[in-house]
Amino acid sequence: MTKLSPADLAALDPAYWAVLNKIRLGAGVFSFTNHQYQLEPMQSRARRQCWMKGTQGGFTEGAVLRVLHGLIHGRYPQGVLYLFPTADDVGEFSKSRFGPLIDANKNSIGQYVKSGGRGTDTTSLKKIRDAFLFLRGARLSQAIEGGGGTDKESSKLRSVPVDCVVFDELDLMDEDAIGKALGRMGHSMVKEELYISNPTIPGRGIDRLYNLSDQRLWFRRCRCGTWTSADDSFPDCVQQGPDGRGYIACTKCGKPLPLYAGPGTGEWVAKRPDIKDLEGRLWSQLNSDFNDPYEILCEFNDPQNPNIADTHRLRLGRAYIPKEDQLTEGQVYDCCGAEPMLQRHRGPCGMGVDIGREFHVVIGIRTARDRFEILRLTRVPCAASEVTMEQAWARVHDLARAFNVKSAVVDIRPYEHSARKFREQEPYRVLLAEYTENALKDNTVDPDNVIVKSYRTGLCDTTHGLIAGKLLTLPRRCPEVKVFAEHAIALAKILEKDKKTGVAKYRYTNSSDDHYRHALGYFWLAAQRLQVVSPWGAVERPRVALHAASAIGD
Repeated sequence: MTKLSPADLAALDPAYWAVLNKIRLGAGVFSFTNHQYQLEPMQSRARRQCWMKGTQGGFTEGAVLRVLHGLIHGRYPQGVLYLFPTADDVGEFSKSRFGPLIDANKNSIGQYVKSGGRGTDTTSLKKIRDAFLFLRGARLSQAIEGGGGTDKESSKLRSVPVDCVVFDELDLMDEDAIGKALGRMGHSMVKEELYISNPTIPGRGIDRLYNLSDQRLWFRRCRCGTWTSADDSFPDCVQQGPDGRGYIACTKCGKPLPLYAGPGTGEWVAKRPDIKDLEGRLWSQLNSDFNDPYEILCEFNDPQNPNIADTHRLRLGRAYIPKEDQLTEGQVYDCCGAEPMLQRHRGPCGMGVDIGREFHVVIGIRTARDRFEILRLTRVPCAASEVTMEQAWARVHDLARAFNVKSAVVDIRPYEHSARKFREQEPYRVLLAEYTENALKDNTVDPDNVIVKSYRTGLCDTTHGLIAGKLLTLPRRCPEVKVFAEHAIALAKILEKDKKTGVAKYRYTNSSDDHYRHALGYFWLAAQRLQVVSPWGAVERPRVALHAASAIGD
């Protein structure tokens, strides 16, 4: 067997290349000392990888070096699309990471960055040797297919052919961006996908991908020969030494595990080796020489810890959501009654309609001042080849007539023109719903009595309370109620800090499958004008109106 020269080996192996060229990072020369766990991810040739991680593990640097190595040595002849949550993140990352990396390594990286030609070597586009590195924000995802944004944004993304897509901080991205970005590899023979993120919500984003992967964990070998994973044995593996500092104890002898003692003392082991199409890794600060595991344990066990979510997500690399911030399927099904889904009702009923690839319709009655019963959940196709937009709205009209709807709130977008036309033609009161991020404008109606603006977080809080407080009665369990449950639990409330202002505020996440949840919110808005229907069928007006009723108007 021919022995490869250092140059040939460096061309094949990004880890060897980085060490051989003594790549300089902001903190010094790149090294696997105290970062042995980075070696295998950098060397892996798996077509699909996901890295679910805590902060400060060096994985982003590893991903950047993989990408640059591949562009320089011809692995990605069509280029790489490096995706960030927002366009602002692109600028910040380009200036703080890529720029300094290129400047500090002129011989090994900088000489390959081409500045010639219009529009190259910019914040969002760099020509490296013969291929391009495209840095893009995921919130431009609508523009990928020309569905939104400017023509310039749309053309920039539509014309991007690449061999590799990197999703940096996947959990902060618009879900629609993922599939559209992967479509940029339609003519590639390589088709590499790399997903990197701190986790946020269980079952979503990077946590969902990791659960679908071969689920690799970092194991370290004790001097007694036993292999232990801190992530697999936490919290029992954390002990406190005589000096007060914590350590990870061997699961057999209880002695401290060495963090780094050279090659062969640590390795990634798959919990699901039968999974071959997605290589996944979970890493936490328990594996870092720069963090005290006992400090992490104390944060984990502190019931008064105001940042417990950060402890789980950013330190332990685990998805986490407080129980009060996301509904469960059980809570939804607890609202189910004994009655089946109805085909008609004498009303008076309210109706909420959310618009997506199909119309999601929620129809119900008001049974008390703050209690409601849903009579009908249904979806109306609007994008199928055999159904026109006019036919879809006609179906909504028929539903409203069958249930004697007296008040409706309909999503104004994405088909504003047809929504306005529907409103004008209906014989009952219809408002068009539009979300606002301004809490002061919650549930306000424009002077023309056409559009109701609702504070998105507040309305999602309301629908959460209806279900969690069992103030809502649903039809008995059936396939459509199951779909409703899936949509109801798709949203979760998280605390997010505005990067520009530094102000932290709660918001609900976006999901591609949350339409019934929004339709329920629109129904609640419509129901504020409804009379109360007693259990005996009589109709009476509520003695006390809900807080939002006066805002919505009579």
